[in-house]
Amino acid sequence: MASPFLKFLVFSKQSSLKFVFIGLITIIFLWVSNWQNIQDAIEGRYYVYDQDAYMHLVIAADLLHTRDWHQHFNDRLNTPWGADTHGWTNVVTALLAGGAWLLGFFMPLSSALYLWSFVLPIIFYAIAAWAMLWVIQALQPTSYQQFFVLAAFLLNPFMNSFFFPLRVDYDFLLITLSIIYWGFLLRFLKSDNTRLAIITAVIASLGTWTSISFILLIFLSLAFLFYYSLIKKEIRQQSLVVYLMTLSLCFVVIIPFEHRHFFSIAHDILSIVHLTLLLMLTLTLVIYARCLEERRVAAKLIFICVALVIIFLVMNALFPGFYRGPYNEVDPYLLRHFFPVLSEFYSPFAVDRSLALAILCYFLIGAGYCYYLYLSSELSIPKRLFLWAAFTTTLLTVCMYRWVEYATPINILLVSFLMKDIKNTSFLFRLFAFILMVSLPSLILSLARDYFSKPEQICQEQFYSMLNNRFLGSPQFKQDKRIFVHSNYGPLLLYSTPFSIVASNDHHNPQGLKDSILFFKTNEAKAKDIVLRRQIDLILLCPIEFSTKFNPDKASWLRQVPLPKEYSQWRLYRRFDTKNVN
Repeated sequence: MASPFLKFLVFSKQSSLKFVFIGLITIIFLWVSNWQNIQDAIEGRYYVYDQDAYMHLVIAADLLHTRDWHQHFNDRLNTPWGADTHGWTNVVTALLAGGAWLLGFFMPLSSALYLWSFVLPIIFYAIAAWAMLWVIQALQPTSYQQFFVLAAFLLNPFMNSFFFPLRVDYDFLLITLSIIYWGFLLRFLKSDNTRLAIITAVIASLGTWTSISFILLIFLSLAFLFYYSLIKKEIRQQSLVVYLMTLSLCFVVIIPFEHRHFFSIAHDILSIVHLTLLLMLTLTLVIYARCLEERRVAAKLIFICVALVIIFLVMNALFPGFYRGPYNEVDPYLLRHFFPVLSEFYSPFAVDRSLALAILCYFLIGAGYCYYLYLSSELSIPKRLFLWAAFTTTLLTVCMYRWVEYATPINILLVSFLMKDIKNTSFLFRLFAFILMVSLPSLILSLARDYFSKPEQICQEQFYSMLNNRFLGSPQFKQDKRIFVHSNYGPLLLYSTPFSIVASNDHHNPQGLKDSILFFKTNEAKAKDIVLRRQIDLILLCPIEFSTKFNPDKASWLRQVPLPKEYSQWRLYRRFDTKNVN
């Protein structure tokens, strides 16, 4: 039997014209909005401000070259020793390498990987937009509500940023899976259907495989399901057991695709750690359903509290510090000096209040309307689900910007309930409300200061131009093998040139990343030690963005290499033979 999402994509005869129209609007919008990007790519001038995307390209290229699924070692990283690149899961690597391999029958493999990586986020933007419409399809939406959801999603500035061409970090897949997950969860909640419980669990496992952060969505949804099953008695406990057992089985299937050894311990990638936690939760629910269903409330509460304490103690005994999540076993130096400077870990309020309000506006309006429905006793269970999901994910986003990818789609769906219920107002009012609500995040965001600094933009543009013109491939650098550059630029250099580098922004290479940070923070003697120890040939710096504490121009062990004026903000140095230096 076809899944509800596949049925939606096939379209029924009654609504086929509307959905064809929606499909055409989506495709035309994505084509027009990316036209300049397509032109730049054809002319070889396109790049993205996302170092992780280029690291994914490097990893996918390595898989296409080695054909070894579990080979995550790159000898050009953490030069001269090499480093593990298993900082991201294999699902995105498989998606990139698989598409490139198919296109490779018609063009060189490197070109195939670039082309596929360019169009893949655009394809998923369309899928995610249609998934948004499919989610509300279960709630008998009006056409007005559907067009609002489509326009609000496609024109949302935060969603736009995750679906740029070539931005093949896992976010494009994660957002799409999260939307589909909420859609299946809604249908499972409405029908209490075992088949839907299984499908929902499968989608949840794919989301967790893509990023371990997805497990938080699972816990949030489980809290809601437990409430309506154990307290409200509106969902059979057997359905929850089926959901958890299916999820556990999917984890068992997925783990060998990530780890050569099934019992390998990892906290930031799906592993035996997360499977063990899930199995213990499943066992707890089974015991509760079998033994405590008819007991008093006090006995149930005591059992739940004792069970949670036991789970915590057992997990911490088996996997010390598991409660720290992905940051467990991360080098303490990186926790102090690397993660705090990443913008995605900032609260939006710490960046700009207008940025925070642009994120919060949909939630405030949608939650306010839900409160009105609650006072009117019209707040249905599906709306309660979206309110709970919106509240929790928005609260996480207030603490840390990186959760905006989960919060924004849910907040759009939450506001769409208000848009549906103004169907009996005048056409002009609905048109005004449509335009205002669709453009509201962008209007508020336009008041925020540009947190992408001018020096950073200049450095990135000149760096890409340098690589695009193959300046570092000129004969004068033929004998050079190792180059030091800030970790922000490492992945693009690794992808575009044969040079070995010290670090990318991946904590799985702690020593390389520490040396990359220390070089800019330390004195000349220690910086020299890093360069000599790693046998670095060239040092490439952009002082207006990242300056060193010492002056490289005055360092006797460095010789400046002249650069063309189009790279005027960059400085290139060659390590001087220290045997000739006193």
